[in-house]
Amino acid sequence: MDQHPQDRLTTALEALVAEEARLETELRETEAKYSGLTDIDLTLSLSRSKLEQCLLIIGRIPREQDQHARAGLKAQVTEKALAAIRLLEGLLTANVSEDQKGVVQGNPLYAEAKSRLQEFLLSGGGGLLEVQEVEASRTRILARSIVYAIRKYSTEDDLYRPMELEKYPVFVQRVFLALFPVLARLRPQMPPYGIEEGEEITYSSRRMELPLSQAILYLESELLPELEKRLEQEPGDPRLQQEIRGIHERIEDYRKLRFFPRSIPVLLEKGYYTEGMTSFSADGEMLVPIPLPVTFKSGTNLDRKMELVRMDLVKRIAGRGISPAIDADYRHLKSLASGTRGSSRNASMRLNPRRGFAILKQEFPFLARLEDKEKFLELAVIVRTGSISKLEKSVTALIEQEGRASATAAGLIGISGTFPS
Repeated sequence: MDQHPQDRLTTALEALVAEEARLETELRETEAKYSGLTDIDLTLSLSRSKLEQCLLIIGRIPREQDQHARAGLKAQVTEKALAAIRLLEGLLTANVSEDQKGVVQGNPLYAEAKSRLQEFLLSGGGGLLEVQEVEASRTRILARSIVYAIRKYSTEDDLYRPMELEKYPVFVQRVFLALFPVLARLRPQMPPYGIEEGEEITYSSRRMELPLSQAILYLESELLPELEKRLEQEPGDPRLQQEIRGIHERIEDYRKLRFFPRSIPVLLEKGYYTEGMTSFSADGEMLVPIPLPVTFKSGTNLDRKMELVRMDLVKRIAGRGISPAIDADYRHLKSLASGTRGSSRNASMRLNPRRGFAILKQEFPFLARLEDKEKFLELAVIVRTGSISKLEKSVTALIEQEGRASATAAGLIGISGTFPS
């Protein structure tokens, strides 16, 4: 006997919920086991599963008579859809090398997730993503945090100007040159300040460094199978045979390595500074080299300032009631359950700033300005002058004005360009 349509819908939804729970568990286990590794296939599958649930639930909303139940279904759809969008955007905005930019878009699972997102929007889901009214106190705290973050990072790091000896009499110049040969110069030239717009440099390297667990995983599951497949096609190639032996030896050497997780009496910025200065990942795991060529761009002064402002903003609002999702991550990082990945004293330094900013941007579309160079510069000019209280009111008004727009546009920054026009 065939099932009733409503029963089939419930069964399908229960299966998707079970799949979602399984994927989330696998993602957490992978991240914990491999020092923060993000599995692209699992992430895309989880995003697709959440969107498929949204499509099923949307079909139930019109048939639900109870207003309270309807509101609950709408809230459930909004939460899952925003989480799915964050997963997609997080993958597309990840800091990967130039030669890996198209890896996510080229994955068949990405096309499926994007298709589900399009179906969701066309079925009326966009209306469920509209920004809700935000308490005035939260908006003021966010506005003040934006002002402080931009003021902190929008100016040049080095404000020192060389002494202009030419303004002084000749005998005074001679005295300064004799007493301060390092500091005093005639007609000094200002040193270059970082990399300006239009001067970005592309670098390349024949190897890269990964946390030990990720390096072993890559060598075993990616590089070694590829070499063995090539050896099957060319069985007598001595170069391939020697390369495979070398990879096996490297894996064995890496498995024998033992290290004490890096202590963190002083917390550095998560990312380059942590890894470059300590040779440990931000999670405290030892970094080792692997034979993986990479190409990456240097970025410019403006790129760096914008990223620092976004990171600083996420750290400033953590635990202050602005974003429940960021506050939940913050509380977890302060707890003992976070292990070496957290910090009971400086948990905000251990937050994932890219994920945190993506969450904030969905609720406050105004924050998209911090990713647009022209709009960022306009905002920086406004914020550099005036008192904090006046600037706070101005930024608050802008946040409230743009907050009336749909969250869909803000949430899809980074993936909207991939949709067919």
